Amino acid sequence: MSEFIEELKCGNEVAFENVFRQWHKKVNGYFISKTASTDLADELTQVVFIKLWRFRGSLSEDHHLEHQLFRIAKSVLLDYFRTESTARRHLSLYSDELEGSHAGENQFEIRQQLYAVLNTLPPVRKNVFILSKLHGYTYKEIAEQLSISPRTVENHVSLATKQLAKYSTVVLLCALATLK
Repeated sequence: MSEFIEELKCGNEVAFENVFRQWHKKVNGYFISKTASTDLADELTQVVFIKLWRFRGSLSEDHHLEHQLFRIAKSVLLDYFRTESTARRHLSLYSDELEGSHAGENQFEIRQQLYAVLNTLPPVRKNVFILSKLHGYTYKEIAEQLSISPRTVENHVSLATKQLAKYSTVVLLCALATLK
């Protein structure tokens, strides 16, 4: 395994592919056991291997690659839970504001429809969309917070927008405008 670490540190893509093939299922299984979601596990697994490649220069030859890989996985999982918790807290605050500042049954219905629509998005895409559209973070800020590239953030927002376009645009726009 130490030869993989040396080769990874040198930027050897074949070594990375071998590590990916050897450990992908185990890392993915770890995330499935912790989240009970195959979609989320797939996304988090992808983040782990992106981080492994991005920070390959900081790998230690004193520790087994498996140990370092699962340390990254645990860190990614904690980051995800933190981000998800923050997003829930912010949505809760916005919904409280919505209920307090706008009377009427329509606002409650709009809020419920917004939650239903947002919950159709994959977890990471939902977080990126909420951070961008509801909280006003820039793509760069979101990328730094989630340890992904700004281009990936842009792709998530674009895909979320396309996916949400299937739903009533009027209801969605009213809800987003009300929550800002």
